[in-house]
Amino acid sequence: DELQELRQGYYTEFIRTSSYEGTASTGKVKLAGGVDFKNLNGRDVVLVEDIVDTGTTVSHLIPVLEAEGKPASVTVCTLLSKRLDQPPKYRAKYVGFSIPNHFIVGYGLDYNELYRDVRDIWVISQAGIDFDSTTLN
Repeated sequence: DELQELRQGYYTEFIRTSSYEGTASTGKVKLAGGVDFKNLNGRDVVLVEDIVDTGTTVSHLIPVLEAEGKPASVTVCTLLSKRLDQPPKYRAKYVGFSIPNHFIVGYGLDYNELYRDVRDIWVISQAGIDFDSTTLN
């Protein structure tokens, strides 16, 4: 939301990543999107994440950005950092909020493509997990 207020001084690229099925990490990171890596060459890159929990996605994505885009630096900023029992594979330099180890949805975060459009961030209930989205059609 804050980037919309800036009028100059930055360039934006988007890449979609996923490593979850349901409420569990698969351990495999899928990348999608049309990033033009040459636009990253020699630039200081701030990777803006919605949530960092295990760090699997970020620890996979940074080497790809470094190899393909050759940026001057890569720094990670995340809205949410999940507190886990084991240390994450990567820690963001800038963190908006540290949250307990619960699966959350809303404000762009989804559960199997559901609840992404909810305006606030919520802990998903078992009823939300069990919801049959085919009943919406």
